[in-house]
Amino acid sequence: MKKTVALLALLTILFSCKTQNGAVSLFNGKDLTNWKMLPGKVPGFEVTEGNLVTTPPNSSDLFTEEWYGNYVFKFEYLLSEVGNSGVLIRCDPENPWGTGVEVQLLAPWTPYRDDLHCTGSLYGYVPVHNRPDETTGIWHEMEIKCDRNIITISVDGEITTIANTDTVKGMEEKLLEGAIGFQSNHSNEGEHAKFRKVSIRNFDIDPEYVARGFYEKDVRVREQAYRSARSIGAPMVGHLAEMMSEGNITAYSGAKKLLFDLSAEASSPDARKDMRNSVIKALKKSSRKKSYTQDVSDYLERLLAMLTSDSSLR
Repeated sequence: MKKTVALLALLTILFSCKTQNGAVSLFNGKDLTNWKMLPGKVPGFEVTEGNLVTTPPNSSDLFTEEWYGNYVFKFEYLLSEVGNSGVLIRCDPENPWGTGVEVQLLAPWTPYRDDLHCTGSLYGYVPVHNRPDETTGIWHEMEIKCDRNIITISVDGEITTIANTDTVKGMEEKLLEGAIGFQSNHSNEGEHAKFRKVSIRNFDIDPEYVARGFYEKDVRVREQAYRSARSIGAPMVGHLAEMMSEGNITAYSGAKKLLFDLSAEASSPDARKDMRNSVIKALKKSSRKKSYTQDVSDYLERLLAMLTSDSSLR
């Protein structure tokens, strides 16, 4: 009976971390696990009644420990009467506004807060196209979708802003992956912002999505896709072999390089056995395909030989 109860408890914990469409919860409602504040400032956030709350004015911001590139980030927020906060995306916490951008969260408390600086705008870069409900004291839902060079902001289920970062002056060199941060209270003493139901659906763990990045014209996008693909590892092998067979020069070169790098890493003396075996298995599966061109088949065989030639010594 005790074992059954323990198993049910474990399953409850595991499933509570998952939301719909493959999204994962980033806030457990109890503490700041998965998050960090930078030292040197007054702590800006605490967990109160299951919510993330920021009250001290101009205190430390709160950042995810992990960096993310392409994703759907969802949360609910509530602002006090003159609440002022925001969401920092694709940023380095050491220089968040220099490396990333802020999605504004703001009460409609001053007339000069135009469409370029209101809730849902990419603050100072891209105005809202459809101004959202900014009523304070109630919960709203925001969704931020980063899909390579396209950023889409929605509030309460309605799209407010769509931006192509390639066409916005000042955003061309912003990071394509970084931490996600909640800005601390930027209003007066006594004001606050609250957050709950924080989740992320990370596109960069999906091999098919990542593979499409190898075809992009923007070299920075291809480099980001390469890094994501390398993190995925063996499940990328089949996609990389397909890319090499298609004849697209841009995708071919990146795929060939990554196949070699994955094989070299797996053949390293200090490589984990399970990782090495998974790469070998993926290479064997791909090498048996008859649809590949001869040069691709030969390349896969050479990589496989590199990994298996000294297997008896390991």
